[in-house]
Amino acid sequence: MNGDIELRRTQARLREQQEVLRSQLVATELDLAITFCQVAATTKDAAGYERSIAKALEAFYAALYFLNFNHLKSTPDLEIKEKLLRLDSLLAIFERASNPALLHVNG
Repeated sequence: MNGDIELRRTQARLREQQEVLRSQLVATELDLAITFCQVAATTKDAAGYERSIAKALEAFYAALYFLNFNHLKSTPDLEIKEKLLRLDSLLAIFERASNPALLHVNG
């Protein structure tokens, strides 16, 4: 019985660590997406612009996947919420712009 209690404690600790790591992964993916948006906003090359936007969206979708993962029970922390808002505003700029030369985003 004592072994069962210790096993449950270990499992709970590992779940907590997993959630922390998943949260860090989400934050990192959002940072990556923001960086690619900033790169797209400063490029004059149409192909580079398209590549950067595609990579930004890929990182964004990866972050959303892990954010919505079944085992992530807690609500996103303030850091992740702020990054999501920043990324949302950057992506909205790209949706409105039809020409990369029209974009002037300050990072």
